[in-house]
Amino acid sequence: MAVTLKSWVSSLQALLPPGRAFSREPGSVLSKLLGAIAAMYLAADLQFEQLLRQADPRQASSMLPDWERLLGLPDACLPLDNLSTAERQRIAFQRLTEQGGQSRAYFIELADLYGEPGTTITEFSPFTCNSDCVDTLYSQADQFVWRLNIPRAAENVQPFDANSACTSSLLDYDASIAECPIRERKPAHTTVLFAYTNS
Repeated sequence: MAVTLKSWVSSLQALLPPGRAFSREPGSVLSKLLGAIAAMYLAADLQFEQLLRQADPRQASSMLPDWERLLGLPDACLPLDNLSTAERQRIAFQRLTEQGGQSRAYFIELADLYGEPGTTITEFSPFTCNSDCVDTLYSQADQFVWRLNIPRAAENVQPFDANSACTSSLLDYDASIAECPIRERKPAHTTVLFAYTNS
């Protein structure tokens, strides 16, 4: 910061009228009084600088809860319980700047903002009489299904085995925080799948 306590004291002393009654000596009572006033101005300057940083959710710390309240966070997708401050800042900024969309690029960018860089999207075309013999037999309904490919392994994978309860899923894993927002924003007539890969 460019402004210091000494420069504040000098500025206040410069406002004093001339004369011996208004001593500018460092140990004088008036100089001590101006030093106390300058300290208050300096503290206000520091608070203002901190407030300017809080105006950007990517840098907010003390005002991050205010940003989250303003942006409707946490919500059903993002409980925010176990997230780091950096993740919360990134999510708040994403929510503030989001404009929406329906394109592949939009959903890839959304996944990137939620911490999943390098994702790709696979769309499925139905098999027709014009398809090659080696093409996959996708149905007409499959044209409304698309898959987001996340280029990392899923975490805490627990496959169904002989000790699993009958009602257990065939495969459990810790879903990426990107899954829920993408499901919320997908086109209403489509189904989105998520694939985690090691490549």
